[in-house]
Amino acid sequence: MPTRSLDELKRLIRKIEFDKTEPEMLVELVKKAMKIGEGERERLKKIMQKSEELFKLLANNGLLCRIENEDIEKLKTIPIGAVDGSFQVVGGRGGKWFAILGISQIIAENGFTLAPQIKVDGLIEPLVAVDEADAHKQAEILMLLGEIRATRAIAECLSSKGESCILIDGPIIDPPLFADENYIEERVEAFKFCVKNKANVIGFVKRILGRRYLNFLKEMFDIKNEEFASDFDLLSTVMFAAAKFGMCPLYTYPLSYSETKDVASTYEIYKERGLNIYFSYYKPALRSRIYRVEYASSKEVSGQTAEIFRKIFNLLNKVWTITGQDEPLPIMIAHNKCNIRQGAAEKLYYEIITRTLSEGEFHFWLES
Repeated sequence: MPTRSLDELKRLIRKIEFDKTEPEMLVELVKKAMKIGEGERERLKKIMQKSEELFKLLANNGLLCRIENEDIEKLKTIPIGAVDGSFQVVGGRGGKWFAILGISQIIAENGFTLAPQIKVDGLIEPLVAVDEADAHKQAEILMLLGEIRATRAIAECLSSKGESCILIDGPIIDPPLFADENYIEERVEAFKFCVKNKANVIGFVKRILGRRYLNFLKEMFDIKNEEFASDFDLLSTVMFAAAKFGMCPLYTYPLSYSETKDVASTYEIYKERGLNIYFSYYKPALRSRIYRVEYASSKEVSGQTAEIFRKIFNLLNKVWTITGQDEPLPIMIAHNKCNIRQGAAEKLYYEIITRTLSEGEFHFWLES
C-alpha cells in the first residue's frame, strides 16, 4: 500500500465528507458557492488595486525596507540561542488533568553552525481544572514559565561571549491578554537579565493578529482601509505587491508599541516595569507568509531602531535562514525539538491510567 502524505490524507478526508453529504443539500450549496465566488472575485480585484496604492504610499514614505547584504561575515560570529515550548493536555476524569510539557534550548556559542547545541526538557504536571479550556490556560502558563527559565539559562551560557541574540518562538508579550502581575514581573525580569548580559531578546511571531499596524496607517495618513479587517489582511497583500516589484526580502520600518494602538494590550504593564518593545513585519520571499519580529529593550532606543532592525534582519535572513526555508534555523530546530504530539501525550496518559488501575483506583475510567 503506497504511503500518503498528510496533505493527501486531508484531501481524501474532505472528499469523503463531501460525498457523504445529502445530494439535495449539496446542489443548493454549490449554486450559492458559485454565486458568492463571483462576488469575491470582484472584491479581490479591488483589494489588489488598493494594495498596490498602499504599497506605493508606504514605499514613498520610507516605511518599507529591503534587506541588503551587509557585514555578513561579522554577523556569522555572533552567538545565538533560541527557545520554544509546547504542551498537550490529557485526562479530565475526576477533575484531574495532566499537562505534558516540552521545552527546548538551541545554543550556537560561536555563531553560525549547522549543528548547534540542543537541550530539551520534558515535564508532566498534574492540574486541577473545571474543564479542558481551564486546563489549557493553566498548561500554557506553565509552558511559558518554562520558556522564561530556559531564556535565562541561555543568557547565562552566552554571557561570557559578548553581544549575542536570543530568539523566542512567539511574541515578547505572551499571552497577549494575560495581565497577572507576578507572571509579568518574572517575564520582564528575565528579559532585563538578558539585556544586562548583552543578549538581545528577539521575538519571532508566526501568527499575525490584531489591528496595530492598520490603526497606525489610518492615524498617520488619515486614510480609510475598509477593505482590510486586520494587520494580516493588509500586510499579506501590500507586502506581496512590494515583493512583485523586487523589494523582497523586505520588512516594515520598525515602530514602538508606544507609537501604535490596539484594542486590547497588556503592553502598558510591561512598559511600567521598564520593558520597551519595538516591532516590524517581515516577508522573506515572494511566496512566503508574513512574520512579526519584535525587539525588547530595557531603555528607549527610538532613535536607533532603524539600525538595530537592519542588523537583526541581516542576521535572521542572510545568516540563519537556509536556502528554500522562510524561518531562521534556530527557530525551526527549537520548534521541532520541543514538539509534543497529541498521540504521544495520549500514550503517556494511558501509562498513567495503567499505573492508577493497578492500585485499584479505577472507578473514574469505568465508562471511558
